[in-house]
Amino acid sequence: MIKRKADDAFDITEFSWHREVAGQYTDRFIKASRCVKVSDSEECVTVAVSDSFRDSIGILRQVHSPKKLKTEIVKDSRFAEFIGRFVEKPEEEKEEAECTGSGFRLEDINSDAPAVNIINAICLEAIRRNASDIHIQSTKSDVCVRFRIDGVLQTVRRLERSIFGTVVSRIKVMSSLNVMENRLCQDGRMSVQAGSRRPDFRVSVVPSVTGQNIVLRLFNLESGGLTLGQLGFSDENLAKITSALSLPHGMILATGPTGSGKTTTLHAMLREMDREHLKIVTIEDPVEKVIDGIEQIQVNDGIGLTFGSVLRRILRQDPDVIMVGEIRDAETAGLAVRSALTGHLILSTLHTNDSVSAVTRLRNLGVEPYLIAGVLRTSIAQRLVRKICPECGGSGCAGCGSTGYKGRTAVSEVFTADEQTAHMIEQGFSESDIRSYLAKHRFVTLQEDAAGKVADGISTREEIMREGLA
Repeated sequence: MIKRKADDAFDITEFSWHREVAGQYTDRFIKASRCVKVSDSEECVTVAVSDSFRDSIGILRQVHSPKKLKTEIVKDSRFAEFIGRFVEKPEEEKEEAECTGSGFRLEDINSDAPAVNIINAICLEAIRRNASDIHIQSTKSDVCVRFRIDGVLQTVRRLERSIFGTVVSRIKVMSSLNVMENRLCQDGRMSVQAGSRRPDFRVSVVPSVTGQNIVLRLFNLESGGLTLGQLGFSDENLAKITSALSLPHGMILATGPTGSGKTTTLHAMLREMDREHLKIVTIEDPVEKVIDGIEQIQVNDGIGLTFGSVLRRILRQDPDVIMVGEIRDAETAGLAVRSALTGHLILSTLHTNDSVSAVTRLRNLGVEPYLIAGVLRTSIAQRLVRKICPECGGSGCAGCGSTGYKGRTAVSEVFTADEQTAHMIEQGFSESDIRSYLAKHRFVTLQEDAAGKVADGISTREEIMREGLA
C-alpha cells in the first residue's frame, strides 16, 4: 500500500520498504536514474521519479510495456533524502560532493560516496522537519542520530559504526576542520544549498570515550523571521516591550537559559524599529539571521574580534541602536552600560533565571548599582514551551510526529524599571525586596504567565512542568 501524506502526495522520504516491491530496480540504477518502483502488479507499474529526471519516463514506459505506467513526481531534495536514508550501504567514502559558491549541494547524489549521501539526507531531513540541532553520537554498538525539534531531542535513525569514520571526515571537510585531529575539540561552520534555501550549520566536534560526538546547529541566514506579535507574548507584556523600543537611550535585556529564544526576541525587536532613519548595528556570535537595513558584525575571538573590541569601535560609527549578542564578561558589561549612558539604546542578553536577576548579574560583573539604575529600562525573562498541535488537539498525528505538540511559544515576564525600582537598585536592595514591590503592582511572573498558557489551551501542564515553571 502506498503511504500518502494529507495532501495525497507520495512521501518518498518514508519509503523504507522499497526493496519489498516485486522486480525492484538495483541500487545502482535507482541512484543513476533517479527512479524507484513503488508498486508492480500484472497490469500496472507505479514508479517514483525525481523531478529533474522526468525525461526518463518515456524510456520507462517502453521498458515496462505492455503494462500501464503510472508515475509519482517527487522533489529532487526528497529523492536525495530517500537515497541517503534507505538506498545507501555503509562503504568507504571515495569522493566529495560538489561544492558551489553557495555551499555544498545537499540534493546531489554521489553513487561512489555513501557517506556524502547519508550526511546530505540527514541535513535535508533536519531542514524539512524544522530541527534546530542535529546530534550525531557514537556509542559502543552504533551511531545515534537525533534531531532537536521544538526543544526536545528525538532519535531519527541509527548508523553502523563502520561508516562513522567517513561520516566524521565528511563533516570536517564541509566545515573546514582538521580531518586528522581526533583528540581535540573543534568548532567550525558549513554552508549548504538545499533547493532555493541556503542555511548554515554551526559545527561542534568533541571527543569522547566511544569516539567523536558531533552537534550541528542549524541557522537560516535568509531574510525574514518572526515578528514580536508572533512570539507568543501576552498582550500586557507585548505592550511593555513595544513601549521600551521607543526609548532614545538605555538598556533592554533579554534573559533566560541557552535555547530560550533570547536572540529571536531581540531580532524581532529590531524589525519593529525604524531602520530607515536609525543606524542599527549588531555584534553577534554567530549572526543567525540577516536583517535588511541593519549592520551585522560576526565576532571572531581567534583574531581578537571580541564583543568588547568591536563595541569600542562601533561607538565611532555614530549608531543609534546597538545590539550586543551577549554580555558575558565585565569588559562587555561595562562598555554596554557606558554606551547606554551616552545616548545609545543597547539591546543584549544575559543568562539569568528571571528578569529581576539581571540586576544581580550586572552587579556580579562589576557594574556599580547607580549605573544599573541609570540605564536599565526593561528586562525580559522568557522560556519556550511546546504548543498543543491544532490539528489533533494534543492526541498525536502525522503533522506533529505523534507527539501532540507542534511549534513553540514564549512564556515571559517583563520587568520595567520605574522611579521606585531604580531607587531600590541604586540603594542595593535585594531581588526579593524588588519582587515584593513588583508583586503589589500587577507584575506577572513566569509561573503565572505559564499557567495562563495552560488555561488558554495553548500548552499543557506537563510541558510547563518540563520547563520547571509549575
